[in-house]
Amino acid sequence: MSATSRLKPRPSLPARAPQAPRLLSAAVVVLLAAVILTDLFSLYAGTRAYYLLDWEGGFAYASMEDWDAADTLYRRAAMFQGQAVIVCGIVFIAWFHRMYRSAVALAPDRLRIGTGWAIGAWLFPVVNLWRPFRIALDMWGVCVPAPAQAQAPGQPARAAFWPVGLWWGLFTVSGAFNQYTGWMYGRAEAFPDLREATVLLLAADVLDIVAAAAAIHFAVRLTSMLRRRTS
Repeated sequence: MSATSRLKPRPSLPARAPQAPRLLSAAVVVLLAAVILTDLFSLYAGTRAYYLLDWEGGFAYASMEDWDAADTLYRRAAMFQGQAVIVCGIVFIAWFHRMYRSAVALAPDRLRIGTGWAIGAWLFPVVNLWRPFRIALDMWGVCVPAPAQAQAPGQPARAAFWPVGLWWGLFTVSGAFNQYTGWMYGRAEAFPDLREATVLLLAADVLDIVAAAAAIHFAVRLTSMLRRRTS
């Protein structure tokens, strides 16, 4: 056998980064839209309850039967909201984990945190106040295309990270505000207290809708950028 005919090992091909999870991404968007729909239903129920608590001269025009019916509808809306948030949260974390695995495969030298943290960071108290945001920033930095030009002469070009900050800021503020308003509504007994708590709950629903819309924008943008990087 000649020297040129000797078998040589085939050069190993570079590992292909996992593709962006399209089905999970679509499920996240659908479930976030479902959260928005439950918030809209809660707004309807809350508005109905608010107008029943019409005060004039210290007396409420709403009968106890009407108020009980409105309160039952409002609590049912809150139940639907809670169920939608739980299901959406589970799917969102699964999508978040898959996205981080793909980002690590693209830039293992830049993303040194274990992929398990993309799930665990949401579950541990205190850690879940900042670690998911840190992981999201790292993923965004890997996937975002560099700007074509610098922002100013002599300054390095910087990628826009505002969708990550907007999503996380609204998510954390909305979560904390919902906890507070739910507590206020639960402890309210007199009509004036119920009216005040209902106004806060209506504001919480609006904030939750904005937060869900920001989450949709973040998820769609990140998935789209990862798809372009791995295609």
